[in-house]
Amino acid sequence: MMEDLLKHLTEVSIRQQQIMEHMASRQGETERELAALRMAAAPRTPLPDPRAQATQLIPKMTGHDDVETFLQMFEAIATREAWPRDEWARIVAPLLTGEVQRAYFMLGPERSSSYEDLKKEILGRVGLSPISAAQLFHDWSYNPWQPARAQVADLSRLAQHWLLAGGPTAHQVAECVVVDHLLWALPRPLGQAAGMRNPTNVDELVEAIELAEATQQQEAGLRAPPFPRRVVQERCAPEGTQRPVGRPAVPGPQDEPMPTKAPHSPGRAWLAGCAVHAEPPTQAPRAEVKINGRPVLALLDSGSGVTLIRPTVLPPRPEPKARLPITCVHGDTREVLSRCVTITAPPGAWPEEVGIVKDLPVPVLLGRDWPWFDRLLASASQPVSPAGNRPQRRTTSKP
Repeated sequence: MMEDLLKHLTEVSIRQQQIMEHMASRQGETERELAALRMAAAPRTPLPDPRAQATQLIPKMTGHDDVETFLQMFEAIATREAWPRDEWARIVAPLLTGEVQRAYFMLGPERSSSYEDLKKEILGRVGLSPISAAQLFHDWSYNPWQPARAQVADLSRLAQHWLLAGGPTAHQVAECVVVDHLLWALPRPLGQAAGMRNPTNVDELVEAIELAEATQQQEAGLRAPPFPRRVVQERCAPEGTQRPVGRPAVPGPQDEPMPTKAPHSPGRAWLAGCAVHAEPPTQAPRAEVKINGRPVLALLDSGSGVTLIRPTVLPPRPEPKARLPITCVHGDTREVLSRCVTITAPPGAWPEEVGIVKDLPVPVLLGRDWPWFDRLLASASQPVSPAGNRPQRRTTSKP
């Protein structure tokens, strides 16, 4: 009898415990449902627009701001505020100004949505592309009148833009340094020919050098005369005088061209006078080029063997130490400052040592030393009539 009673009490206790657990579970579900109803009934607060936040946190860029510093400040704030990276280009676009903002609108719809592509285009326009950074790195010189820490920071920044663009490996960085040093050590004609193939590693550079050497040897063999002869350069007679018919009795010693010297560019010289002293004719061909990423209208002078630039085209920098001797057609010889820049045009881009002339009548005078000069001149020149480049007068027939 006692066992039956204990068994009944145990069953009743277990039943009550099950009922209490069920009631607690139902109460938890009811509380969760009530919380969900309160959240649904409460007014939703929209998330702040990142573009509105950007205008409050970042001042609009001005023409005096450093482009790279401005982009670094934007990236730091965007990372701190956890803005979506795929919207960075759309967020930073209203904050840009001038040439930097035009770079955003010049990109296509697909590339303009990528912040990496936009940053690459912007840095390229201000002369901080990998090629331009390499030229500025080699042209860098220490200025004892400026703080050393600031100069070292600028040099490190140029090295990073040159060597670390695109996230290369350590092996690729080492090959880039070797390729650059070898290109600078090559003779100028050979370096220009090999560099036009834009080698990215040592194997490609060696193939480019071997091909350039074979081409130069073949051209030298074709141009070699059967018998050695002396080349006599005649002086142009002054305008209005008649050229003498007879040959000089005893010609003085003259320089003979080397077999590897590049041939003269075909076509007539557009500049009849010296472009250093006189205004160029209006019919002289011109083409738009980029000097370290900056667009400028250049005068194409097939009679000049060196490229000249007005100092206002280049950004203000300490005066370079290198000098370049130039000689005009009037016999005036002088030395001018020189600087290595990157000249870019539709045929291609190539680093070039140019002379800086303050009184140059045009911003840029592009000479034959640029490797793609002939192709650019051919595309910019108009067909020349047998009568010359002078415009023909229109003759009206009388009725």
